[in-house]
Amino acid sequence: MTTDDAQRSVLLIGKSQRVLNDSVAGLRDLGYKAEATNDFTDISGRFDVKQIDLVVFGGQVPPDRKGELREEIGAINPGVIFVQGLAGIPGLIVKQVQGAFMAEHHDPAQAPTYTPDDRSIRLTLADPADVKVTVWWQTSFVPPDPKSDSLLLLDDQLAGGDHAIPVPDHVARNAAFATVMTEAAIYAFSIATEQ
Repeated sequence: MTTDDAQRSVLLIGKSQRVLNDSVAGLRDLGYKAEATNDFTDISGRFDVKQIDLVVFGGQVPPDRKGELREEIGAINPGVIFVQGLAGIPGLIVKQVQGAFMAEHHDPAQAPTYTPDDRSIRLTLADPADVKVTVWWQTSFVPPDPKSDSLLLLDDQLAGGDHAIPVPDHVARNAAFATVMTEAAIYAFSIATEQ
C-alpha cells in the first residue's frame, strides 16, 4: 500500500454490526481510515463526508435510502466512489474496497469470469502475473448477522494465456463469490449458480 492509500477514508453503511466491525478492522489493518454505521439517518451530519473517499452500501440498505444517500453525499463530495457490497462477508467487502481503489488497473477485456457448467473461474493473462484467487460464501443467513467462510484457491505466478481454476464442490452454490487479484487489479464477482 502506498502512502496515498494509507490516507484513504472509507465509510461502510450496512445492517450487521458484526460485519461492519470485522470489515472496519480489516480495512484499518491495511492502513485505511475506516468508519461504519448501521444507522441510515443523518449520514452527512454524523460523518465528514467531504473527507470520505469511498462509501460501501450493504444489501440491507433500502434502495430508496441508498439513492438519497448517493445524491446527498455526491452533492457534497463529487469525487466519492460508491460501491455496492456483494454480501455481508467482511473479507469480501475489504477486497471490494481495495478493488474499487485500483479500478484504473481493471481491464474489462481481461476480467475473470465464472463458468457454472464446470464450476471454474477463468482468466486470460497477457503476460505472466502473480494471481490470488479466493472464494467466499455465506453459511448462515440469520439476520442481521450472516456468517460466512472462505477458501484460498490459488496464490501463485501463472504464465500468460488462458487458465481455469476449479471451485471445489463443498463451496456453496448460492450466495458465493470470488475475488481474483492479478498484479495491481482486484476483481470481485458472484459465482452463485443457484438463486
